[in-house]
Amino acid sequence: MARAFVRNVRLKNPERAGGAVTRRLERLLLNNRPLNIFMSSAAKWTLAALLWPRFVAPYRWRLTRHAMPLAVDPVFDGYRILQLTDLHAGKAKLSYLQRVIEQALAEKPNLVVITGDLIDYHPDSLEPLRAVLRQLSAALPQVPDGILAIFGNHDYHEYSWRHVGARSAHRSVHKRLLHAVQHSGIRLLRNEQVRITRGAAALTIVGLDEMWTGRADAAATFAGIASNEPVICLQHNPDGIEFLRDYPWQFMLCGHSHGGQANFPFLGSIYVPMENRQYLQGLFHFPLLPGQPSALKHRTMFVSRGIGHSTPIRMRCPPESTLFTVEAVSTDYTD
Repeated sequence: MARAFVRNVRLKNPERAGGAVTRRLERLLLNNRPLNIFMSSAAKWTLAALLWPRFVAPYRWRLTRHAMPLAVDPVFDGYRILQLTDLHAGKAKLSYLQRVIEQALAEKPNLVVITGDLIDYHPDSLEPLRAVLRQLSAALPQVPDGILAIFGNHDYHEYSWRHVGARSAHRSVHKRLLHAVQHSGIRLLRNEQVRITRGAAALTIVGLDEMWTGRADAAATFAGIASNEPVICLQHNPDGIEFLRDYPWQFMLCGHSHGGQANFPFLGSIYVPMENRQYLQGLFHFPLLPGQPSALKHRTMFVSRGIGHSTPIRMRCPPESTLFTVEAVSTDYTD
């Protein structure tokens, strides 16, 4: 009955349709089936384009894999390092973070590193982070060399150039965050070094404090490290490369950028909290320093897209955690 009425409106009595629908576009839609189908499809795709980046894409996590060439003793060949970064607990869903961490840890890494922004600075961020820390702590027996972490800008204060500074370390939320991490079994590096040993061989991990607070101290972090020593540097913000170029690291792991988070066709990322936007995501190569092994060819910085978000939107930029496998290269040295 309803179909017969619609057919009557469209074909037999167009004046009735005209009386019910006064605008030209609506008349066209009533009387032009191809146009009706086109407009309906366009509306569906537009709705999908709005819903996907907001409700789906932020949770379509990927585990990416990369080789990590290091001039290190062959005993470390095949050593596996899992990088997690930008969890933003308190904004990213707890169930999502726990699922990502569980699946990433199933890769059985030798070492886990967290390169900053554990929380999205707010008192309500601490409780979901504690749940994440309990999960990581329970996994410690299965991670031979433990879990290392550094802080990012969101771990000190809310995201604002006006407030991120040295005084952020004295604020209540940061102090409670610091206490939670230090009592979780995770080792927090604040301008510090850790040496992982296999007999007489060693691999050094250094971790810098957050640069926006003015607390990053490269000289203290790299104190006593020889130019030919195999060193992995943990630094939250890729902009830190500007003051770390002349220090003896071989591989650097960063986060912070979220890979741009929403990368629009032709326009790219509209808002990126970095001065050096060319270091948005992926691998970047830098020249060796004098005294470093020439077989290494170059030093490498990796910028992760991160797991979480401060704003739940992703476009052409899926969240990621990354598993690195060390490739030991020969140790002949440059002049």
